[in-house]
Amino acid sequence: MGRYHTPKKRLPPKTRNWLIAGALGVGVVGAAYAGINNFTPISSQDVGFEIISPTQAVATVEVSYDSKNRVQCEVRAMNDSYAVVGFKTVVLEAEENPRHVQLKLDVPLRTDNLATTAGIEDCYKVPKDF
Repeated sequence: MGRYHTPKKRLPPKTRNWLIAGALGVGVVGAAYAGINNFTPISSQDVGFEIISPTQAVATVEVSYDSKNRVQCEVRAMNDSYAVVGFKTVVLEAEENPRHVQLKLDVPLRTDNLATTAGIEDCYKVPKDF
C-alpha cells in the first residue's frame, strides 16, 4: 500500500521482463566490446637456460606481442628449493609501425647463489610513460 492506503502502481510483468532483458543485453554487449577492444595477446615461453657460475645465469626466452604496445617481462632464476635467487625486468618498447613481433631473448641474470633453473615468469602490457 502506498501513502494514504492507495495501492502502488506496478509495471506489468511483461514490461518489467522486457526492461530487465534489455538492460542485461546492453550490459553483455558493453562488456564484450570492452573485452575485444582491450585485447592484446602477449605470449611468452621458456626456450632454455644456462648456469654460468654460482652468481650468473642466462635465460633464453621467446616473447610474442603486438609492437604498438610497450611490454614488460619478468625473468627469474631459482635454486633447487624453488626460491628465487635472481630476477630481472626486461622492457620491450613500442614501435611507430605496429606489427606482430616474435623475439628470442638471452637475458643475463645475477644470482645470490647457485641457480638450477631460469626462465620467464610473466609478460604484460605497461603504459608508454611507465
